[in-house]
Amino acid sequence: MKYLNKHYILTFIFCAFLVAESYAQFAEDALLISRNAPLGTARILGIGGGGVALGGDVSSAFINPAGLGFYNRSQAVISPNFQNARTNTNFLGVNSETFDNHFNVSNFGVVINNTKDDIIPADYRGGSFAITYNQTNSYNVNYTFGPAENTFSLLDEFALQANDIGDNADVLLDNAAEGFFPRYIDAAYENYLINAYPDDQDSYVASIPAGTIALQEGRVEEIGRQSEWNFAYGGNYKDKLYFGASIGFKNFTYEKVSVFDETPIYTQEYQDDVAEGFPFFPVDNQLSIDYVDYVTLEETLRLDGSGINATLGFVYRPINELTLGFSYKTPTFYSLTEEYFFNLESLVLGIQESDDSEPFDSGGPEEIRRSPQNFSEYTLSTPSKVSGGFAYFFEKYGFITADVEYINYAANRFSSNEFNTGDVNIEIDDVMESVINYKVGGEFRYDIFRLRLGYAMYADPTQYVNDNLDRDRQVLSGGVGISTPSFFADLAVVNTQYSTDFFPYQGASFFSIDDTPQSDNNLTNVVLSVGFNF
Repeated sequence: MKYLNKHYILTFIFCAFLVAESYAQFAEDALLISRNAPLGTARILGIGGGGVALGGDVSSAFINPAGLGFYNRSQAVISPNFQNARTNTNFLGVNSETFDNHFNVSNFGVVINNTKDDIIPADYRGGSFAITYNQTNSYNVNYTFGPAENTFSLLDEFALQANDIGDNADVLLDNAAEGFFPRYIDAAYENYLINAYPDDQDSYVASIPAGTIALQEGRVEEIGRQSEWNFAYGGNYKDKLYFGASIGFKNFTYEKVSVFDETPIYTQEYQDDVAEGFPFFPVDNQLSIDYVDYVTLEETLRLDGSGINATLGFVYRPINELTLGFSYKTPTFYSLTEEYFFNLESLVLGIQESDDSEPFDSGGPEEIRRSPQNFSEYTLSTPSKVSGGFAYFFEKYGFITADVEYINYAANRFSSNEFNTGDVNIEIDDVMESVINYKVGGEFRYDIFRLRLGYAMYADPTQYVNDNLDRDRQVLSGGVGISTPSFFADLAVVNTQYSTDFFPYQGASFFSIDDTPQSDNNLTNVVLSVGFNF
């Protein structure tokens, strides 16, 4: 009889056909890519991000290229951005708060103007060509959760999944012998975290007694960005009708690393179970799992890709004080590469009895098992966007503006030559819907000084069971600025608040709706735009 000290660090990867079964993850990916944050120069951000009926701002190239027709001179602008992210998570009744800061350049561009002078008679007044860069999303968020006590262990989850799949223990052993571990259950079985019943090798039990309390905690780190290079032109007809078009080239990169730690809390009842021989299952010869010290599951998801879209827009001025705007952004067609893998680390103690008294070789750290990283490639078509708005000007004192935009998130569509995406797209139809977003704001002018306020509401496009969680994104903004004939500078502060639910690892099923972990996010961006007219 010999005590086993088995400390494996296992790295495993889901193959493409298993990734294809993670329908909920695909829906989350589609929402991650297709949902944009407020963007633009500090002037546009200060009034809530609206600008469909406004012109004379480099952000028009992305929002409504017809706004470029308002320019009567050329311009260059750059907008550095400082972001503070505060996240509060509730995990099984335990709150954790995390702070994080980031700096980037969210916007820059140049506008080349060729409009005709006012003394030159012509119906078509000319227009402007713009090259711009916008960071349309920032994914730099870190948060922690726990520690909290749970009566459902990660090992229970492994056993539950193994029983749902129903593979015979020999299949799991063959995978281990070949160094092939595409699933949690293959890694868990090889690491003695789950075991098959002696008289039923298709059924599994966790290597701890049912009801054992587990102390669970974890952390999540998300990094990445989504950006767009935009080439646009806007023209001016009789200072009444403005029209424009643009083409955008998207770049997307994202990485999420999740770490889930669990330590079983053993009670006297557990000690009594061990004394009675729990659990006692044959593995090779005869093995009894005596003690699971800890389990750590680390997952990494990486997404990279590029895309292309186009935007068409019009602005009409029925009277001098009023402009009406409309724009249509086509679906964005992405080519994406996804990589997913996980590490499973645990410390398991046990006892083996052998009829021939040969010692059991646990391997220990000398047998670290790793498998090569696999990738899956697919395309994603994100939904189109239809926007409309107005702006009313109070002569030299400023203006008010309001936008609405319609997006049907159920129109997200995946396709791939590697796996069937039919069920994935059905899942998207089931969990996503169309939304209408609102943006309102205004600017007050006094001499060269500007004062701005804005509000935006981005509606939740998901249809999950947990309707008690408000996932709408509320945006409050304000800003100040100065403007001279040759130079301008604007400062905006933008606060975005929203809630999300999350799972501590992929495929987690043990949380009831009432216990679904929740994170409350508070993002504050300080944007400075500096520009020159020439």
